[in-house]
Amino acid sequence: MQLENLFPIPVGFFKYNDEIDIDVNQPQRVNQGNTSSVDNYVLKKLPDLTTFIEKSLHTYLMSTIAPKNDVRLRITQSWLNWTKPGQYHHKHAHPNSLISGCFYVKANKETDKIFFYKDKYQQIKFPPIEWNPYNSESWWFPVGSGDLVFFPSDLVHMVEPVGGEETRISLAFNTFPVGYVGDEDGLTALHLRT
Repeated sequence: MQLENLFPIPVGFFKYNDEIDIDVNQPQRVNQGNTSSVDNYVLKKLPDLTTFIEKSLHTYLMSTIAPKNDVRLRITQSWLNWTKPGQYHHKHAHPNSLISGCFYVKANKETDKIFFYKDKYQQIKFPPIEWNPYNSESWWFPVGSGDLVFFPSDLVHMVEPVGGEETRISLAFNTFPVGYVGDEDGLTALHLRT
């Protein structure tokens, strides 16, 4: 049998190998299940990390969407999340964004995971012999310090309650296209500027 992946959902992984120098002692606000930074533009104060994320984001864009026109993704907002032992990050997606991402400032690859969900009604449901990417309603990936993950913003995701004794710290962000989107002849052209 030949099995092809049709319309797969791309989740991209990159690794930041430089020292992570982020002020994690910032004012926080209560979020559902954890806390997040009051500052919604954290990356504006982190030029080296921003450069790494933007380069990785361009690689992800060209490898997945592969636009023919001059377009790039601009980071719109960015914020820190603190998830203490026993806390979680609620199931959600990111409206008003095309590609979202999460950079792990402090995470344990042995215990920390990001879960993604196939948020689609199943008319008929069969119990599987074993789970795989085709029959699963959710899938998870381990994450550790320095990991960068990209995914389509409409992909529902969450974090289970954190185990162990360490607080997990992540930096999340959203993006939006800037440039020439669509096609003049197809009557779908958009010229999006910063």
